[in-house]
Amino acid sequence: MSETQTNPIVSFGDRRRTTPDENAIGDLSPWEILRGIWARKEIILCAFAGFMAIAVFWLATVTPTYTVEARVMLSPRAGEISTFDAESGPSLPDSETLQSEIQVLTSRALVARLIADLGLAANPEFNPALRSPGFLGRIAVAFGMRERNPQTDIEEITDVVLSRLEVYQKSGSRVIAILFTSVDPRMAAIIPNRLAELYIAQQIEQRSGVNNEATKWLAEQIAELRVKVQESEAAVEAFRTKSGLFLTNGSTLPQQQLTELNSQLSTAEADRAAAQAKLGNARDLLASGNAVNSAAEVLQSPLIQNLRQQEVALRAQIAQMSETLLPSHPRVQEAEANLADLQVQIEKEVHKVIEALENEARVATARVNSLRASLNRLQRRMGQLNQDEVKLRALQRDADTNRALLESFLLRYQQANARAEADAQAANARIVSRAQQPADPTFPRMGSAITFATLAGIVFAFCVAFLIEVFARGFRTGDQIERATGMPFLGLVPELNPKGRRNLHPADEVMRDPSGLYAEAIRSLQGHVLLARVGERHARVVLVTSSQPGEGKTATAASLARIFAMGGYRTVLIDADMHNPTVHEALGMRRLPGLADLLVGRAAFQHVIRRDTASHAHVIQAGTPISNTTAALASSQMQWVLTALQQTYDYIIIDSPAALATADAQVLAKLADVTVLAVKWSETNRKTVLRALKMLSAASSRRVGILLTQVNLRRYRRYGSDAIEEYPAQAPAARSRRARAV
Repeated sequence: MSETQTNPIVSFGDRRRTTPDENAIGDLSPWEILRGIWARKEIILCAFAGFMAIAVFWLATVTPTYTVEARVMLSPRAGEISTFDAESGPSLPDSETLQSEIQVLTSRALVARLIADLGLAANPEFNPALRSPGFLGRIAVAFGMRERNPQTDIEEITDVVLSRLEVYQKSGSRVIAILFTSVDPRMAAIIPNRLAELYIAQQIEQRSGVNNEATKWLAEQIAELRVKVQESEAAVEAFRTKSGLFLTNGSTLPQQQLTELNSQLSTAEADRAAAQAKLGNARDLLASGNAVNSAAEVLQSPLIQNLRQQEVALRAQIAQMSETLLPSHPRVQEAEANLADLQVQIEKEVHKVIEALENEARVATARVNSLRASLNRLQRRMGQLNQDEVKLRALQRDADTNRALLESFLLRYQQANARAEADAQAANARIVSRAQQPADPTFPRMGSAITFATLAGIVFAFCVAFLIEVFARGFRTGDQIERATGMPFLGLVPELNPKGRRNLHPADEVMRDPSGLYAEAIRSLQGHVLLARVGERHARVVLVTSSQPGEGKTATAASLARIFAMGGYRTVLIDADMHNPTVHEALGMRRLPGLADLLVGRAAFQHVIRRDTASHAHVIQAGTPISNTTAALASSQMQWVLTALQQTYDYIIIDSPAALATADAQVLAKLADVTVLAVKWSETNRKTVLRALKMLSAASSRRVGILLTQVNLRRYRRYGSDAIEEYPAQAPAARSRRARAV
């Protein structure tokens, strides 16, 4: 098989197209479609005549109907309590609002109100229970299958009215059109007008109800808010009394006390600092040995100042006496003694001043400590008061909010009462056009209907022929196959329907009538295979498969093997369909070990190769079932089997499973020289065939030939001119000689 793999070019001796038809539509050319349509001119005439007969009969029996239109325009919504506090004016109805109003107009509740208002339940046109039963109805009543006097069903009447009613929005406007169709022109005009009036009346009723409900709701809310305002304000005052957070000049009493204590503490600390500074200065003068008499506090003392004056006067006196008297003089000594006493007295007074400074410093310190302690106590109390103040503010906010909400609701309530009375009788819609009773029916219009029926009948007739031609299920001619697939057409095999031989297999027909149409068709396929080449050599391994089961692949493979054997070629037929093996049934053999046993090593060639009892062909059956057939067929053992068989046989015919059923056909297509795809004539879907060809082409680059099987020759002659015929000169004696030669 190495030569096959290195030379992938396969040539069939056929008439396949090399390029598709540029004018083809799908797999049909325009000329072929026209020929097919013209060939069905009887169908066209019959379809046109039938269509026109139905149209004329319908026009003669149809009841004329009248369709009349009324129009309603929606206005901006106003007077709703929920919008009284809006600064902008009423908005125009949007698309969603229009669609909602259309649903209201077609609601069952409004239609039921219309039926009761106009008494439509008593009109047989709308009440099926009042209609006289037809022939079949009378029979049903006679046999008890239908009530003689059926009950009036309002739901059924509503359904009838709704089926005649059409409501839609006029494009680009706020106008709603109400159309009604009736066999009575008077009712056709009355019903849409009355429906519009009931719709507007319902709007007024609903608005009045909404206003009443909203006013009632607002009154209830106002009463509740008044209670809440009273409760919240009472809670504020109660908490203020409990916590002592009374306001004085914009602040609470504890806050004012804290401010005053801070001010007093600052003054006391300043006084203490001044006293300590004076005391420190005096002490520093004493410690340094300087005269403390120069201290400011000493100099400012009146007593010390008087003693100083006496000291000065006494010193002046002593100085004056010293000029005339000796120091030992009694008067001098007395004066000096008085000076000494005066100095001692001054010193005592100085010490008293220092003690006074010390007392002043102690008093200032004590006052500072007392004020700081009071301030600390007040600050600790202020922490609790601050928390209470937070709670108080929260209660105050609740009270303010409730008061503002109450005022807002009171304002809206007053506006609602004022405007609801003015808008109580106003609606959001008004009738802009009333329906008028028509003089002529709107349907059917006889002249237009006849013209339309004629044109529609012609189009219908041609469409029927066109659809029959185009949407055929399968392939019917070789030209279709070649145009759609680009693959060679290998011929067609007629279907067999032998009288009195129901169990005769197609492969037996080859032996029974070697010169018959079926045998000649298989022989034509043999000619294509004989002309097929792989590179520089003839194709020898032939794979026969199909897109799906039931297309005659096994019969074709068995018949082709017998034809080759009848021609003197050493031929072996391999049944590779291990899922549903049928080759042994086609050749009238019992099931024995075969290819599967050979691939897994359970048997040798001499155990699986058997001779066909009706011809010189050899057969390898499918054998014992195995689990993974695809892997077995793709193995090197399978390649070895085919290589070995090519050493002995001229041609190897392989019957594989359907290509779309398993992957076995793809594997075998890669190993084979030629692939023949059996397609059931006019049955197998074209997309199915194309999908199978795509799979086979993906497995091997070689071209696949297509063979039409089970062809109905009588029908085939209507589509193509290449149908096989039995040669007139081929007498029964010639067929007998060929049979004896076989």
